[in-house]
Amino acid sequence: MPRPVVAAAIVDSLEHPTVLLACSRAYPQELRGQFELPGGKIEEDEDAVAALEREIAEELGTHLRVGERVCPDGGMWWPILGGRVMGVWLAEVAPGSPAPRAGASHLEARWVPITQLAPLQWIVADLPIVEAVVACCER
Repeated sequence: MPRPVVAAAIVDSLEHPTVLLACSRAYPQELRGQFELPGGKIEEDEDAVAALEREIAEELGTHLRVGERVCPDGGMWWPILGGRVMGVWLAEVAPGSPAPRAGASHLEARWVPITQLAPLQWIVADLPIVEAVVACCER
C-alpha cells in the first residue's frame, strides 16, 4: 500500500476565506502545469498534521495555522492517483510567516478567488477535493 498523502487548502483567512492558493505541478511531465493543492507523503510513523506542516515548509517556505479537515462523504481520505489516498485540511499562513512561494515541485503558486477555481486545469483526482473545499469555504 502506498504511503498516504496530505495536502493543504491554503486560504487567506480560515474565518472568512476569499482566495485559495493553487499550485501548478513542475513534474512529472504528464502532470506538468496542472494545478493541485500543495502537500506530500507522510513519512513512516509521522502524524498527518505534522507531515502537512513539514511538507508545506519544504515546498512553499511558509508555516501554517491548520484548520478543519475536509473529508469525502463517508470517510477521512480522498482517493487520488497511483492508488494513494489523501487527507486535506483547510489552512492559512501562520502570523509572521513568509508568504508562500513556488519551490522545485511547482511552476507557480497563485492566489485565486474561490469563485474562480473551476476554470483552472486541475489534476483530475483533485477536482472533487477542490469542489469540497469551495463548499466548506462558502458555509
